Amino acid sequence: MILLRRRALPRALLLAGFLAAAGPSAPGAPGAPGDERIPVNAGTATGVELFAPPERDGFSFVIFGDRTGGDATRYGVWDEGIRMANRLDADFVLTVGDLIEGYADGETWLAQVNELKEHLAALGRPWYPVAGNHDVYGGSENAARGNVELYRSHVAPLYYSFDYRWTHFVALFSDESLSFADYARDQNFTAEQLEWLRADLAATKATQIFVFLHHPRWSYPGTNWPEVHDLLRQDGRTRAIFAGHLHTWRDDGVSDGIHYHVLGSTGGAIGDLKESVHAYQIVHVRVRPDGYTASLLPVGGVHGADLVQRAEVEELLTLSRGGWARIAGGARMALDGRVESPLAVEVLNQASRAVEVALRFDQGGQWTWGGPPERRRLLPGEAARLELVVGAPPFDGRVPRVGIEVALAYPLASGVEQPVRSLLDLPVGIAGATELARAVSDRDRALRVDGASGVRVPFPEEVAALTLECWVRGRPGEGWQGLIGKTQSSGFSLVAHEGRFRGNVMVAGGSDYVTPTSTTPLDPARWTHCAFVWDGATARIFVDGRQEAAAPAAGPLAANSLPLFVGADTDGRGDPQAPFAGEIDEVRVSRVARYAADFAPARRFAPDEDTLLLLHFDAAFGAGAGPGVYPDASGREHHGWPVGAPALVEVGP
Repeated sequence: MILLRRRALPRALLLAGFLAAAGPSAPGAPGAPGDERIPVNAGTATGVELFAPPERDGFSFVIFGDRTGGDATRYGVWDEGIRMANRLDADFVLTVGDLIEGYADGETWLAQVNELKEHLAALGRPWYPVAGNHDVYGGSENAARGNVELYRSHVAPLYYSFDYRWTHFVALFSDESLSFADYARDQNFTAEQLEWLRADLAATKATQIFVFLHHPRWSYPGTNWPEVHDLLRQDGRTRAIFAGHLHTWRDDGVSDGIHYHVLGSTGGAIGDLKESVHAYQIVHVRVRPDGYTASLLPVGGVHGADLVQRAEVEELLTLSRGGWARIAGGARMALDGRVESPLAVEVLNQASRAVEVALRFDQGGQWTWGGPPERRRLLPGEAARLELVVGAPPFDGRVPRVGIEVALAYPLASGVEQPVRSLLDLPVGIAGATELARAVSDRDRALRVDGASGVRVPFPEEVAALTLECWVRGRPGEGWQGLIGKTQSSGFSLVAHEGRFRGNVMVAGGSDYVTPTSTTPLDPARWTHCAFVWDGATARIFVDGRQEAAAPAAGPLAANSLPLFVGADTDGRGDPQAPFAGEIDEVRVSRVARYAADFAPARRFAPDEDTLLLLHFDAAFGAGAGPGVYPDASGREHHGWPVGAPALVEVGP
C-alpha cells in the first residue's frame, strides 16, 4: 500500500522533448497557423473568441525502472507502478531491465520469473521487457553460462524491435559477455547485434525511433557505444534512448538530436535523495508525430477518479475532528528534579472498517517516553488502551508544549492508506501549582491580552453539559474575538462577536453551531460577567446574571481534542486565532449547567467537584528561564500556558 503523507508528493519533473514550448496565447486558440478555426457553441454573448481545440494525434507508453536490490519478497512499489500505468491508460509498458533478483540457478530463477508474471497479470496492456544483468546472470553453479537460454525461453528475445503507428521501438541487449568487470572489454555490442540493428533500422518505415537498454553504455569509457550512436545519428530518426541499472534518475542531455535518459528505480534499492534523484518512479511518455514529452512520476503520485468514495470522505472528515482519542492521566513536573509518570492513550475506532493506530511523541530534548507498540490493529467499534511512561525534566518556567500524536491508518477501498492524525496535548501537572492557585492572594489581578497573545490550556475533558464564564472588560472589535474556546467545526466557545457576547456549541450531527447572542454589548469602562450555559438540550447566554438569549441545542457534544484558549479561540492546528484585546478574570469551565435562571454572579469563584478549570490569574507559578504557568485551582491541573506576551495586571474598579 502507498502511504499518503502530510507533505505533498514531489511534482512530476517534465522533460521537454522536441515539442514546441510556447502554448496558445488565448484560451482555445488554434495550435498552429493554418489550423481550421472552429468556434465553440456559445450559449451567451461574449467578447472573447473561443475556439474548439485543434485535433492532435498521439499515444503514450510507460517505462518501469529496475526493481532489484531492495526487499526481494515484496512487490509493493512495482504493483503501484502497474496501477499507475493502468490509471494513465498507457498504450503499453516497457522496462529497462533487472526484473528479478536473479543471480540464481534454474529452479530459483524460474520461480522468480513466475512470481513476476503473477504481478504483471494485473497490467491491462502489453509489456515489453529489456534484459538486465540480474535477469540473465547465473548463480554459483551456472555463472559461466548464466540464464540466457532460460530468459529467451520464458521472458523474451534478448534484443528485438516492433513498430507502433509511426514509431519504431528497439530493445538492445547490453550484457552479452555476462560481465561488466572491465567496461572497455565487457560492455561492448557484438558484431552480430550491431549488424542486426543496422538491418532493423533499414527495414522500418517509422518516422521516429526510441531505443531501450539496461546499462547506460555511453557512461562507460572505452566501450563501442560511439559506434552505436553514430549508426543512430546517421539514420536520423532516433528521438530518445532510455537506460537503467544505476537506480538514479538522470538526464544526460541531447547529442546529435538524440536525448539520453537514465531511469531510476521502480521498487529496487535507492539512495537518500528520495525527493528527486532516488525517487521511486515510473516515466510516462507522450508521443506526437513531431516529438515527445516524458514525465517523471513518483510512485504513488497518480490515482484513479475512485481514489476516495463519498462515504469515505464523510467518515474521514468526521474522524479528522478528533474526539476518538484521549489521554488518561498526565505527566508531572517538579521544580527540583525529573519525574516519570505512567499514563495511557485511550483510542476508540469510530470508523466503519478496521484501522491501525500508532503513537508519536511530539517532543524531543530532555523529555522521554517508552512503552507503546509501534502499531495496533483495531476492528470497528474496538477500543484500546495504550500504556506508556513519560519522563519530564525539571520545570524551569518555560512552556512545555508536549503532545502525543495519535494516527489512524484508514484503508481506502482504492488501496491507498490515509492517516488521520490527532495531536493530543499532554496534560502537565506541576508540583505546588494547585496549592498556589488556591491560596488566598494579597493581590487581585487579571489577565491582559493585547490581540496577539493568549493562554493555552490542554483540555481533554469531554462533557454532556457545560458552563463557560468569566469577567471581562475591553473595547468591542470587529468580527469574532475569542474569550474562552475550542471551536473547530466542533466543540464550544464563549466569544465577543461584533461587540456582543455569543456562545457557540456544536452538537453531533449538527450542520452549524448553535449561537445564542446577547443584546448587552461589551463595555470597555466596566467589568462584565458573561456566561454561556449548555445543558444538552438548550444553549443560553447570560450577562451580569441575566439570561439574554436561548436556543435549542439537543444532542451530544461534537467533541474535539484541540486545546482550549483564553483570550482567543483555536485553529485546526491547535494554535490561537480570533484574539481578544482587553482584560479577562476568573475563568471557570464547569461540566454542569450552573445557571437556568437569573442569578447574582460571584466576583471570585471557588472550585467544586464539577469545576474542570478555574484560573484566578492572581500569580504565575515557577517563573525562571520562562514566564511560568498560570495555575489551575480546580485540582485537575489544567494549567494555562502563556502564548505571546500576556500580562497580569491589577483588577482595579
